[in-house]
This record gives sequence, structure tokens and C-alpha cells, in this order.
Amino acid sequence: MGKNNRSRRAAKARSKAKARSRRGRGAPPFGSGWGTGAPSGSGWRPPPQGEPIFTQAETARNLLVLAAMEHRGDRWQTDAIDGLAAMPATLVYREVETVLLDQVDVLWAGGWQPAELNRQGRLGCPTAAGGRLVSLAISADHAGRRSATVDQRWVAQVEGLDLPAVNGRPGWVSRWADDEGFDRRQTVSTVVDALANLLHLPRLDPILPPPGSGTAATDGAGRNSAAGAAADPVLDRIRSLLAKAESTTFEAEATALTAKAQELMTRHAIDAALVHGNATAGSQQPVALRIPVDPPYVDAKSLLLQTVAESGRCRAVFHTKLAMSTVVGFPADVAAVELLFTSLLVQAQSALAEAARRAPAGTRTRSQPYRSAFLLSYTERIGDRLREINEAVFAEVESEHGSSFLPVLRSRSATIDDYMQEKFGELASSRVRGGYDAAGWAGGRVAADNAQLRFGDLPDEVVTPA
Repeated sequence: MGKNNRSRRAAKARSKAKARSRRGRGAPPFGSGWGTGAPSGSGWRPPPQGEPIFTQAETARNLLVLAAMEHRGDRWQTDAIDGLAAMPATLVYREVETVLLDQVDVLWAGGWQPAELNRQGRLGCPTAAGGRLVSLAISADHAGRRSATVDQRWVAQVEGLDLPAVNGRPGWVSRWADDEGFDRRQTVSTVVDALANLLHLPRLDPILPPPGSGTAATDGAGRNSAAGAAADPVLDRIRSLLAKAESTTFEAEATALTAKAQELMTRHAIDAALVHGNATAGSQQPVALRIPVDPPYVDAKSLLLQTVAESGRCRAVFHTKLAMSTVVGFPADVAAVELLFTSLLVQAQSALAEAARRAPAGTRTRSQPYRSAFLLSYTERIGDRLREINEAVFAEVESEHGSSFLPVLRSRSATIDDYMQEKFGELASSRVRGGYDAAGWAGGRVAADNAQLRFGDLPDEVVTPA
């Protein structure tokens, strides 16, 4: 099925549902065949004998979209679910598959990527079964694509998700319902929850070409993207150092390995500036990478990512409602920021777990304010240590090679600022939530001191789209 046809049909269904719901809350939304208009409703009634089956299909599709657009538990949603549960199961499940695939296709065109949508299904659906249905829809969509029209980076992302297997033929919703052990109403209710999650997602800036829009080639993006830069041998060394830092039980060793990784990141950026010079500084353009920031303590974690991004000559914007941050910078820098953030987060969480393990019984080391304050204090110390490493590397390179790299780095920084302005416009800062706990703050400082971090203050704010 063509992408444009899917998108048009999904938009048409939403438009019809909105129009019919505007006819008034006291009148049935789908004519005399649907309810009585009374608060209790009478549910869906079969069409007159001989009415074409496509009318039932259209009704089912519109009921699905209407129910998903209503508030959870609203009387009209309940009536719509009752109506769907009374309709022939084969018909409803076929329309569920069509509507879900249509909406997934709309989201691909709207900038979403498979890993992001799979995660949103897990976080945004009120039940785990709804999240599994979203994963199944992603798998069904991919199974129905011609591989020659899907970018290889997209394919790699899908294959890395360990999605449930789908053969590409109809019937996957029915099999999912059987696997979950649901009755008809449970099935429809969960479908509506999953669809509601998908219908309310905003558009995102495209990072990868959506499936069906091109060829299996990466269209020359290769190394001029965060994914392409990940093959850089210097980044391989950084990745190896950080993996060792995460696995060691010796704090001094973890400190040395992490510091060495940051030094390599900075030297790599300076080397690129020295090689390219001003004449070819524009040969690369900034790229964007969205990084998930999973609960709990998303504010504190997003601040850590922002801190790492700034130390790595990048910018980070936190999307609060989606619990994701967009990191913008030049390809190798963005890839390195992702590596370092992931490693530091693992190390911070390990230090937090160790603090909880050592604490006497009954202490508040597991409380939300304690842990949030711990992570914020840890981030503050990390930030200053990263700046110290950058300053030391800059001074060493400048003494050896002069300062010719500085104008190139400034030019790159200005280019990133222009990109940010174009993509995000005015940005707003917000205070980090989570409360304050003196013991947690002290614990974070101790963990940072054990890592031999010395630092100044960082603003306890995260940047979000205005």
C-alpha cells in the first residue's frame, strides 16, 4: 500500500471523526445505526440486511479514531468501545490493522524513528499490552516494506529492537489478542489506548529518510551523520575506554579512563579543525541526534546530557513531554557525546546504588529528593571536570601548534547556533524539579570527589523548546 494513500486515509478518518463528534454531545455521532443518544447508549446495531460490508468497515474505522480522540473513560469513548466490541471480530481486527499501519506511516513521515516510536509505545500506553501492540505494528509495517526502498540505517534500527515477528499478512492483531488472553472488549479497549497514544504524538524533525522515500543506500550521508561517524576509529577507542570505566570496580581507574575518553574527544575535534582549516570548514554541516532520557529523574539526567553536550561542543534541547533530548553538533562530536553521556549515566547510577547499599537501614537514600539531589550534584562536578580537561588539552595543543584551530571551532559553534535557531527558534530554560536533599547533595559530591572531580557551579536549568 502506498505511503501517500495511507497518509490520506488516516487524515480522512480523523477528519470524519472530528466532524461527527462536533454534531453535539446529545446526538449520536454515527446516525441511527449508532446508539440512541441517551447517556447509557445502546451500542452498535447491525446494518440493514444487504447493506454493503464497506459501510461497516468505515463505521468501525471511524469509531476507532473517535474513541482514541476522546478522554479516557469518557462516555462517548465507552459507547464507541461497546459498539466496536459488538461488531464482527474479523471486521474490527482488520480495520484495527489498517488504522494502526496508517498512523505508523503518518508518524514516519512526521520524523519519528522506529526506536523512538517503540519506546513511546512503552512509555505512553497505560498498559504493557498496549506497548506490545505498538511494537507489533512497527514490525508489521516493516514486514510490508520493500527492502530496496528502506534506508539501511532504518533497517539496522528496526533489527536492533528485537520486535515480535510478523509475516506481513493480515491477522496479527487477532493473534496478539489471543496471546494476551483478552476478550473482545479488553482487546478493543487496549487498541484504543494504543491508538490514542499514537494519534497525539507531535511531529519531529526528520533525522533519517522514512521508509519508502528513497533507496536502501544511505544517500551519501555516511560519515556526515552521527550514525556514520560512529564508525570512526577514534570513537572506537573512546567507546572501549568508557566500557572499561563502566565495568571496573575501582573508582580511580574509572576516573582515569573517563578523563582519557574526554581528552580524546577534545583532541579529535581539534585535529579535525587543524586538518580542515577555514577553507573547508563548511564541508560538514551540523547533524541532530535524539537521545532518550528515561524516567525516573529525567530532569537531572537531561541536565547531565546538556552538560556533556556543552563540553563536547554540541547543544542539547530537552523535550519534556517526550522524555527525549535532541543533541545538535558536528557528526563525530554528537556521536562522542552520546557515548560519554551513556557511560557517565551508568557510572552515576552505580555510585548511587553503592551509596544506598552502604547506608544504614532506615536512611532516606532511596527517596526521590535524595536521588535527584545526588544526580544534580554529581552532574555539577562532572561538568567542571570536563571543562578542566578541555582547557588543559586546548593549552597543550596551542603551545605545540599555535591557535589556528580556534577560529575554526568558533565558526563551527556559530554554525550550530544558526542551526538551533532555524530548527527550534527561541528556547526556554526551566528549573530542575525533584526537590532538595542535603544528604543527597553531599552524597553526589562525595561520589564526584572519589572520582577526583573538581568543579565550579553549573546552572541548575535545562533547555527546552519555548
